[in-house]
Amino acid sequence: MAEIPRHRLGEVERKTLTLHTLKALGECGNLQLISFMAETDIMNYFDLQTALYDLRDLGQVVRTPQVADDLYQVTPAGEEALHLLLDRVPDSLVQRVNQAAPAFRARFNEEREKSARIAHEGQNEYHVVMELVEQRMPLMRIDLSLPTAELAARFRDRWTGAAQDIYDFIIGRLAGEETL
Repeated sequence: MAEIPRHRLGEVERKTLTLHTLKALGECGNLQLISFMAETDIMNYFDLQTALYDLRDLGQVVRTPQVADDLYQVTPAGEEALHLLLDRVPDSLVQRVNQAAPAFRARFNEEREKSARIAHEGQNEYHVVMELVEQRMPLMRIDLSLPTAELAARFRDRWTGAAQDIYDFIIGRLAGEETL
């Protein structure tokens, strides 16, 4: 038996839902927005990217290029459009965004504050670049050269949980307040 096709949102609904999602999440990266839409089953990748492109052209969202991603934010013109058009979006989707946004917003903030990525630099050299940022101000950046992809992945994956302790240790050590 074939699946019943789901209702596909129209152009205005997709743009408005994208604006509402950005408003609910706050400033977020393109990859984070893709993740939110996919994990909540709200919109597919192609519809989202088309909506973002159109909203940028209309001046309703602004894109700020960042290392490895772009940050998106709703403009005053986007907020005005959202206010005028939100009733065109199915209430069930608006509620899904509203319910999921707080947990995703917290996750995305932590990802921005404690980021780590791997760069392959030759046959047996992997760099793990780990950063700690607070209110857009970089506090610390560590670039470690490691011999295997597995070790680099382990460091990257453990960074979020260990970043603050590592920062505190380094600051304490350099300030002469930390003893072995």
